Amino acid sequence: MFAYRGIKKSNSFIRVQKDKLPTMSQAEVVYRLNCKNCDASYVGQTGRCVGVRMSEHRNHINRNTTQSSVITEHRLQTSHDFNWDNIKILDKEKFWNKRMLSEMIHIKKQKYRLNLQNDTYKLDPLYESLFSTS
Repeated sequence: MFAYRGIKKSNSFIRVQKDKLPTMSQAEVVYRLNCKNCDASYVGQTGRCVGVRMSEHRNHINRNTTQSSVITEHRLQTSHDFNWDNIKILDKEKFWNKRMLSEMIHIKKQKYRLNLQNDTYKLDPLYESLFSTS
C-alpha cells in the first residue's frame, strides 16, 4: 500500500517575517493611555496613526482647556502626567463600528477609568455583568 504525500512548497520552509509596526505608527486601533502618577487610565480609539492622536491629546493639555477632554481635566485637576511613551494597543480593528464596540468593552473592563459614562451608553446592558470591575 502506498500513500501519496504532496510535495512541500518553498513557502512552507521560508517564513516571511513582517516587522511589527511601532506603536505610534499603528492605525485603526483601540488604545490605553495610563497616568504616570495614579492608576487612572483612558481608553480611546483612532482610525489614524496613534502618534497623531497622542499629539492632539498633548496639544489639548498645552492649551489648558478642559473642553471635552477628560485627559486634560485630569492633568489640570491633579497635575499628573501621562505615560506618553508607553501607549498600550488593546485591539486592532479596521471597521469603525467594530472598533467603537471594542472601545466600549475596554472602557467597561477598566477599574480606574477616566472615560465618561456616556462613552459606553450604546453598549447593550446585557453585557454589563461581563464587565464588572469589582
